[in-house]
Amino acid sequence: MIGHAVLRTALAATQRRNYRRLIEASKTPRDVQASLLRRILAANASTDFGKRHGFSQIRDADSYRSAVPIQTYEDLRPFIERQELTGERCLTDERPVYYHRTSGTVGAAKNIPVTATGLKRIGRHQLISAYAQSRGSAIFGGKVFGVTGQAIEGKMAGGTPYGSASGLLYQKQSRFVRRRYVLPPELSDIEDYEARYLAMAIYGLAEPAVSCIASANPSTFVRLLSVIHQHSDLILGSVAAGRLPDTIALPTAFEGAFRPDPGRATLLTERLNAAGRLTYGDIWPDLKGIVTWTGGSCGVPLRNLWGLLPAGARTIELGYLASEVRGTVNVDVRQNICLPMLSDTFFEFANRHGWESGTADLQGLEELEEGREYYVFVTTEDGLYRYDMNDIVRVTGRLHRTPALEFVQKGKGVTNITGEKLHEAQVLEAVAGMLEDRGMRSDFFIMLADPEAGRYTLFLEATSPSRETNLADDLDSRLRTLNVEYDSKRGSGRLTPLEIRCLRSGTGDRYRSSCVAKGQRDTQFKYLHLQYSHECTFDLDQHVAPG
Repeated sequence: MIGHAVLRTALAATQRRNYRRLIEASKTPRDVQASLLRRILAANASTDFGKRHGFSQIRDADSYRSAVPIQTYEDLRPFIERQELTGERCLTDERPVYYHRTSGTVGAAKNIPVTATGLKRIGRHQLISAYAQSRGSAIFGGKVFGVTGQAIEGKMAGGTPYGSASGLLYQKQSRFVRRRYVLPPELSDIEDYEARYLAMAIYGLAEPAVSCIASANPSTFVRLLSVIHQHSDLILGSVAAGRLPDTIALPTAFEGAFRPDPGRATLLTERLNAAGRLTYGDIWPDLKGIVTWTGGSCGVPLRNLWGLLPAGARTIELGYLASEVRGTVNVDVRQNICLPMLSDTFFEFANRHGWESGTADLQGLEELEEGREYYVFVTTEDGLYRYDMNDIVRVTGRLHRTPALEFVQKGKGVTNITGEKLHEAQVLEAVAGMLEDRGMRSDFFIMLADPEAGRYTLFLEATSPSRETNLADDLDSRLRTLNVEYDSKRGSGRLTPLEIRCLRSGTGDRYRSSCVAKGQRDTQFKYLHLQYSHECTFDLDQHVAPG
């Protein structure tokens, strides 16, 4: 409790002013956004991108929209890669010192540049978020079981490191703050997913005083509990012995340890034997809350967790957060009011229906309407300009004159069950390669993402040699090669193995007829090869071939 009081006092002393500035900015979003845009353009007017688009001549948001087209990562990739290799000022005057790595729309991963100033900004955002959490909840009364990504996964061709900035900042926390966390940061460097989860489970079960669990995706905790049940004897034996098993290969710099606690191991074993399973209420009875994403496909694993948490444990929305940008901070965790970081990111939005039909005009923050859904475009101080996030958000209310936002889902052509962000282009490439290599032909196929099952299923109508086998393994392997985050989620078990169901001949024609009957023009017929299962109104299971 003394540690909790010190932490709250420290957060208040250092972050109260930053928090109040954010709240104050919400009173004048138009002015704050205009000032930010001018600052970003002035700072980067002498860059290659800035010269090409006349940053020095742009005076307001309207002239910015006229001068700079909407950008995708592939539009910016040449600038990012040349800037990294040569040190030229291609996108930002300040050179990047780090890259967020995430999956791309094509085979190559996306590397999102972050400057030294940008790293400080990310750290400030995390602290503002922690301050809001501390003032609105008791989740920091005990230890924090926080799961982050690997700080340094590798280096770019020019030598700059890439990885997860959350992991990097986790490593750089003060000794006092790090003592509040259960997991040593070095655990994220364990390459083997199963071994990493085992290590996390052992450290977690060894610490009874956890008051907060935190991970971007709640599926992490569904997976963790599954690992605990699969390896309960090994995990509880390690808790009793006070050390990790020799089978877990640890990073060379790792020096973490926990005390032997045979009494704790015995207690958990008794609870497991009595009920046939452990819940998070059994493991951490003082747990006050889970900090995670609640929107989009995360609602499925979150619902699975609710009955496993202690009574009264609060669900706190992490906020709209991506590799490219910290979109929002939850400024009121009692009501989960997520306010855009309007002093650090210039936002534009397109009405969802209008954007998908090709008729949308882009709008500023102050123009958004409550209850409506919008696509998001961001301009950042780290070199993203009018960048298409392909994310859909919903306006849930207002704080002063600024809309509060919640994430709804990825845009069309992208599915996201547990953070993999699989793109239709990747599915098309993987399926085409699989068919070509096997001498097969297909006129119709659809890949469905099922958040409930945590699985992708390919429905395939194809001509095939009679003894074709291992199609699902082949396709899964290709997708893992094309998408680094799909590979990560498959490796960790958060995505279950892909399935392929072969369709009867003529299914594609019947699907087309169904779409035309619902109003789609026959002469302009097209369909998404990658969809969510709940969005596909045609019952493909009724057309699966026997055997």
